[in-house]
Amino acid sequence: MHESTWKRLGLSVTAVALLAGVTACGGDKKDDRGASGASTKAEKPAAAGLATEAVNAAFKKTQSVKSAKFKMTMKMPGLGDQPLTLESSGVMGWDPSVVDQRMTGAGLPAKDGAPAEARSITIGSVTYTDVGPEAAAKNDGKRWLKIDLAEMAKESGGDSKALQQLMGGGQGQSQDPAKQMALLKESPNVKLVGEETVEGEQARHYKGTLTTDEAVKSNKSLEGLDEKDRQQLLDSIKQAGITQYDMDVWVNSDDLPMKLVMKMDTAKGRMEITQNLSDFGAKADVQAPPAEQTVDLLEKLKKMKETGDTPSLSS
Repeated sequence: MHESTWKRLGLSVTAVALLAGVTACGGDKKDDRGASGASTKAEKPAAAGLATEAVNAAFKKTQSVKSAKFKMTMKMPGLGDQPLTLESSGVMGWDPSVVDQRMTGAGLPAKDGAPAEARSITIGSVTYTDVGPEAAAKNDGKRWLKIDLAEMAKESGGDSKALQQLMGGGQGQSQDPAKQMALLKESPNVKLVGEETVEGEQARHYKGTLTTDEAVKSNKSLEGLDEKDRQQLLDSIKQAGITQYDMDVWVNSDDLPMKLVMKMDTAKGRMEITQNLSDFGAKADVQAPPAEQTVDLLEKLKKMKETGDTPSLSS
C-alpha cells in the first residue's frame, strides 16, 4: 500500500471514530437533574425544565433495560453528489456493548463475491463482518473480517490518545440509545415538540441541539484526557466541518425511546442516523466468530504497507 493510501485510510478511521464517539457521548452524572427538577427550574424556563426532566427520566429508564431490537438507517456523504444509505437491523446491548445485525444498502456494493446483505457482529470496539464465501476462498476459508476501531485509531496516529478514549469502550458502535439520550439531556435548548404517532403508538417528540464544544465537554469518556488532548480532538472535529449536532427523540408512555434521529453537517455533506427501537430487554447473547475463521484487517493492511500491495481483501 502506498503511503498516501495509508494516510487516507488513517483519516477515514479518524472520522469514523470521531463521529461514533461523539454522537454516543454523555453519561449519568452526579448532578443529574432528578425527578423534582429543582435545579433545572432554577436555571431554565418551566417548559424547558419539564422537557429536560422528561428526557432525563427516559435516559435513566433506557439505561436500565440494557438491550433492544433495532432498525437503523444511516445516510452519509458518498462519492460526488451521490450519498450512501446503509440500512441495518438486529439486536443490541449497551451494558455491555454488543450488536448482532444484518446490513444492506449502497454502502455495501455486491462485488467480488461480497454478499448483498452482510451480517456484522460487534463486541466493544471490535466488529466482525461476514465477507461471503468467494472472498473467504481467497483468504484460506476465513469469511469474517475483524476490524478493531480502537487499534486502527491508534495506528492512524494524530490524536490517537483521544481516539482510543472514544473508541476504547466501543462507544458509538451500537449507537447506544442510553448514551444518545444522555447527550440530548445535556442540550441547553431541549424542548417538547408535541405528541406524534410512531409505529402505531403515541409518543412525545423532543428536540435539542448541541455545539461540538458542548458535546465534547459533556462526554464522560474523555475525562481522562488533559486539556491539550481535548482541544486537539475538538479542533479535529471542527476541521471535519462538524459544528453542531441536531437530535430528535420520540418517547413512549413507558419512558422509552421508540425513535432517535441525529443529524450533523460535515465538510463532505450531511450525515443522518435514524434508529427505531422495540422489544426492550430482548436477549442480546452476542458471541465473536472463532478466531480461526477471522482475518484481522489491521494486520492485513500492515502487511500490504510493508510489501507495497494495493488494499484488497482478496489480495
